[in-house]
Amino acid sequence: MRNACRVVETIAHIQPIGVSDLARATGIDKSAAHRLAVTLHAAGWLDRTDDGQWRISPTLAALARSAAVGSLVEGVRPLLERARDQTGETAMLVVPEGNRLRIVAIADSHHNLRVTAAVGAEMPARQSAALRALAAHFGPPELQTWRAIDPDLAESTLAAIRERGWSVNDAELTPETRAVAAALLRPDGASLAAFVLCGPSTRFGRNDIPEYGRLVAALTTEWHADANPDS
Repeated sequence: MRNACRVVETIAHIQPIGVSDLARATGIDKSAAHRLAVTLHAAGWLDRTDDGQWRISPTLAALARSAAVGSLVEGVRPLLERARDQTGETAMLVVPEGNRLRIVAIADSHHNLRVTAAVGAEMPARQSAALRALAAHFGPPELQTWRAIDPDLAESTLAAIRERGWSVNDAELTPETRAVAAALLRPDGASLAAFVLCGPSTRFGRNDIPEYGRLVAALTTEWHADANPDS
């Protein structure tokens, strides 16, 4: 079991990879590494390329993403509820999926007039506070992909977001809604998800933007400290 886990972890980091390189990277005998890869392929966890190399299958990748999102939601949900309770507005957790944004958790405002959405719904990306917060920490390939969707992601805008720790959509998507967002980051500093606070512009006024922006930034900092206690 331990060797199977080692094979999967190695392939995930160095894919596609041939069996000889897999054996060297894992320290497992070549014939044993081959048998493990074949077994994992039969289970649907690995795919084989046309030239005989191994890579993680879409099935395993989807399972890993689902588990990671579930763990992330569990850790962030109390912070979403705190943001909602402190401001009265709706707080959401949004993750990037390819070239889309997906809402994976929500703490709805208790007001009758509120911004809301269904968990699992796609969030419009262009000019959104969520995308701006995420894009500030994207690598060049990801940023290029998202700039095709939102050309307004100028480097000066992203640098300002990194400096203050949060982004804003000041009723740009629709005049009825304002939002602020901060990025949750992986240990390597890349974007993982966006913590979004949004509300109707009749209540979420322009004067509230700095206070709410600092709040989402503080809550994401708290999450980072809990998620990476040794950093």
